Amino acid sequence: MATMLAITALDLSREQREALCAGVEQAAADAFNINVKICELMILPTLPPENYGPSVKDSITYFIFTAPNKTDDQKRELVKNVYKATCDAVGELPKNKCIVIFKEHADNNVGVDGVLRVDAKKNGTFHV
Repeated sequence: MATMLAITALDLSREQREALCAGVEQAAADAFNINVKICELMILPTLPPENYGPSVKDSITYFIFTAPNKTDDQKRELVKNVYKATCDAVGELPKNKCIVIFKEHADNNVGVDGVLRVDAKKNGTFHV
């Protein structure tokens, strides 16, 4: 599972948002070797310029929430894949403007459909 949030000051068209979601979701699936159906990207609305400082211009920051024990190689691949998917969708970005931050969580810190993941694994109802 990979739940991802993107916060950006980029003014994205509908087509760019759709391409970005599809590309980044596939990037996570490929890097983590998981089904793309359990990868999701939510793009927060574009921030108006009065809500950020000049260093935020032309930037996008991804927060990747996932289960622990991903290897450094998997994370490297995801960072590379996310950058490529971002540039494919929105064009080249200035240097240091595509940031990926990982937040790993244990099974007792996430629930799906009203059931804590650790409990779903115990009772055999957890499906990837």
